[in-house]
Amino acid sequence: MGKVIVVCEAGITTSLLVKKLEDLAKEKREDYDIQSKSMEEGLDYLKQNKVDVVLLGPQVHHVADKYIESTDAKVVKISVSDYNTMNIYSIYEQMSEL
Repeated sequence: MGKVIVVCEAGITTSLLVKKLEDLAKEKREDYDIQSKSMEEGLDYLKQNKVDVVLLGPQVHHVADKYIESTDAKVVKISVSDYNTMNIYSIYEQMSEL
């Protein structure tokens, strides 16, 4: 099972994205644990949990280096266009390249 966190400023705006990614994973019969975290929660979560992928929303791209330093996980900056249009296919593709 792949473990993924989706990080945004407050952890609220990514909840719809997480739901859509979970639905797509289920449709593809792939097993992922996908959770939404705020910027600070995400850093704390990485200290205590092994994660495969960190997806950063556009509003937190400026902290990418902190995440890269905090984990061995793949850290992906979700593009503004993918985020704004909820292009889950593009985001999922980047996420699943574990």
